[in-house]
Amino acid sequence: MAVSIRVPSLNNNPIEWQETRQQGSNSTQVRISMWLGLALLVIAVTSIVLTLDNFSTPTQQLAIYLIWIVHAVTASRAISAGANAISREHVGKTWDSLVLTGVSTRQILIGKWLGVLNRVSGWMLILGAVRLVMLPVFLLSLLYRYAWFGGYAVSQYYGDRMEVVGWVAWAAILAVVMSVVLTVLEVMACAALGMAASAWTRRGWTAMISAFCIRLVPVALFAGFTRYQIGNGPYWRTLSFPALSLADAGTGPLWQLSLPLTSWTQQTHINALPGLLMSGLMLLVFLVVSLGVTWWAIRRDGALQKGKS
Repeated sequence: MAVSIRVPSLNNNPIEWQETRQQGSNSTQVRISMWLGLALLVIAVTSIVLTLDNFSTPTQQLAIYLIWIVHAVTASRAISAGANAISREHVGKTWDSLVLTGVSTRQILIGKWLGVLNRVSGWMLILGAVRLVMLPVFLLSLLYRYAWFGGYAVSQYYGDRMEVVGWVAWAAILAVVMSVVLTVLEVMACAALGMAASAWTRRGWTAMISAFCIRLVPVALFAGFTRYQIGNGPYWRTLSFPALSLADAGTGPLWQLSLPLTSWTQQTHINALPGLLMSGLMLLVFLVVSLGVTWWAIRRDGALQKGKS
């Protein structure tokens, strides 16, 4: 059984049915790659969890790196799948036949997009699961290193001073919700970006390279800006810098929201909100613009605005 989820159809769309049927022909290879990737991921997550009580191991940094790696793989899969969705019709000389069947621009756009999302739904599930699993790892990592557990509260002693560490309920709930929302937005936006490049260039490899370059622009730009501003500072300053949220699509703010309340993190949860908002808006802009460009390119290449009745 493959690790995937089924994206529901918005209507009885023949294009989506065709995409899903073509996807089924490679189901064996997809299952093998998914299970192999999942096995490696389970090993990596287990290894990170086992470092929680080892104070010399940078558990939080390892968890962040793992999220970034899975994020990069998922985004790459979504872009490559989208880049092949429409260009395949042009390269295979089947676009004219598709248009002559009388399907509308909306049916082609939605059908192709849902087909791509179904193809990468397993990776979307994995990325979302990794982000959710790492939220308590972030919290426990801080508690293990700076506090002793004591029932309802946790006491942290430095000399004669005792500090009570708390749990911020609204931040934890928001972290869970936004982990799902940002993951879904990322996959939807990358799939749409690949489709936009595919419809515009009509060539699979050209579309893939173009879409990768466009998606990497905010990553390189804002990661470089963060490096310029923070320099070789501690990791927590880097992850807390708002501009980084545009480079890692919200992983930094999710880390901030998951932390417990201490004297060191009194403003951390509030400070995470701007980065969270910026990353969500960036992905939403990618999604809307990419779908708009795809719709325009499909119309340009002869598709009807309304299908034949």
